[in-house]
Parts: sequence; structure tokens; C-alpha cells
Amino acid sequence: MRPETRQRIDEIALKLDYRPNLAARSLVSAQSSIVSVVIGDPNNPFHIQLAQAVDRRLVAAGFDPVTSLRQIETESAEQEADRLLRLRAAGVILIATPRDPEAIGTIAEKLACVYIGSKPIAHPKVTTIAVDDESGIRQAMRHLFELGHRRIAHLAGGQEPSSLDRSRVYSIVMEEKGIEAVVIEGEHNAAFGRRGVDTLFSTECPPTAILASNDFIAMGVLDRLKGLGKSVPQDVSVIGFDDIPDASNELFSLTTLRQDPDVQARAAVMYLQQMLTDTPSITSHVPMPVELIVRRSTAAPRVR
Repeated sequence: MRPETRQRIDEIALKLDYRPNLAARSLVSAQSSIVSVVIGDPNNPFHIQLAQAVDRRLVAAGFDPVTSLRQIETESAEQEADRLLRLRAAGVILIATPRDPEAIGTIAEKLACVYIGSKPIAHPKVTTIAVDDESGIRQAMRHLFELGHRRIAHLAGGQEPSSLDRSRVYSIVMEEKGIEAVVIEGEHNAAFGRRGVDTLFSTECPPTAILASNDFIAMGVLDRLKGLGKSVPQDVSVIGFDDIPDASNELFSLTTLRQDPDVQARAAVMYLQQMLTDTPSITSHVPMPVELIVRRSTAAPRVR
């Protein structure tokens, strides 16, 4: 249309406080700009960071993101897919939910699907943006061994795919060194970090280093160690995973493994766009790099 006509329409729309109806527009164009972002664990600060990064990337790409905090279970996967279709969502980005690959496949059969998590999903219609947990844990263990630690305990985060992978690699590395693995099972939260410290320091031979499955656990570890009068890193070294914003706080100065939420978000949106435009050769598994960030929470043990 002519520029003056467009300007006149814009003026009228502004005067009437007009807002486009996304559902109606998608019916007319046969295309939807709506993308659902489903957060697996809203209590996990890294999941929130990741969701915010995905939201920014989707908006920049011209999509209208709709965020959901409902964790998807195996039995609810089909109903969730139907709900998203009723919302006329063009696609969905799943952040560490559901845990069952079959449930993820159920969703992917109905709409374009990208899964961000630690587990590769063997489904032809799912692209997985997966952090390289093995590389990260090996970097952390190498750092601790080079400092001279041998009594290294691991606080695991339960049945999350990321936690299972990290525990597995920790145990493999300890076995490679001929050292008995010490794994305490729990959850990805600070309360478990505190309980884990109590368990470890109730033994005759407590660890000189603790590798936490994520930063949230590590924060609880630091808090409880201080309560027990233990000095970090002089008495105990601590490593986390994720590099959440508080990890670099001077109060914590946590050595951790950094995964970049913006890099993962950019990849997720790019591959979703490929699916929606039927671009051939969609990659099914995209590994994300992990970097060891050394801060003040790790040092050589007092007794080697």
C-alpha cells in the first residue's frame, strides 16, 4: 500500500488501541507465530535463565512465545500436545521436560519440537540441544586431581537426565583412578546440598572436595560448611555446574562448569525455524560446550 495509507492506518490503530488477534491471523495466513516454551523445573535458576534467553531469541525472530510452567509427564504428553495445538502453537521448545523420550516423541509427532536437555532423543522429528555433561565432569575432576584431591564426593541431583549423566561420568573417572566413588543421591536444590554435607561429615573419613551436580546444590554445600566451621577451600573444595549469576558473587566465588544459556537458546530457535520452513537435513543432536570456570572455592587439600 502507499506510505500515506499505511501511516493513516497506523494512526487509527493507535487511537483505537488496536491489538492484532494472533489466533485469527494464524487462521487467515495458515501460519502461526506462537511458540510454546515449557520449563521443566521453575525452581531451578538455570532453567529460568534458559527460558528467558529462549524468549528473547524467539521475539527477535518474530515469534510470539507463550511460557508454561507445567512439567509434562509421560501420561500427560498427548494431552499437552493437543492443548498446544488448540492454542494454534506452531512449535514447542521443551526445557528438560518430559524426562521420558517416548513422551517427547509423542509431542514431536504433532508439532515442531526442540528439546533442551542432557539426553539425546532418538526420534527423527526431535532436535536435541544437549550440554556436554561428560566433558564438563571430566574437566572438573581433572582440576581436582591436579590440585591433589583424592577423596572426592559427588552430590547427585536425582533422576533428572543431566544428574544421571553427571553421576555416571564421575563414577567412571573415579574407577579409572582406582578410587572408590562416593555418591549421595538427592535433588537439584540447596536444601539437599546442606543435608549432603551433614551425611558426608558424619563419616570417619570425610572428603576434601565435593562435586555438586549443579550450582544450587553447591550453594547449599557452601552454606552448611560454613555452619560447621569448615573453611572453603582450605578444608573442603567445592565445584558446581551451570554458572548461575550468583556463582560469581564475591560471597560464593564458586568454581563451576559454565554452560551458556544464550548459545543454547540461539541454537534451539534456529533449529525450530528450520523445522517450520521444512529445511532439509535437520540435525537431531546438537552438543553444547561446557567451560570450567575456576574461582576461589577450590584449592589444594591440606593433606595430600
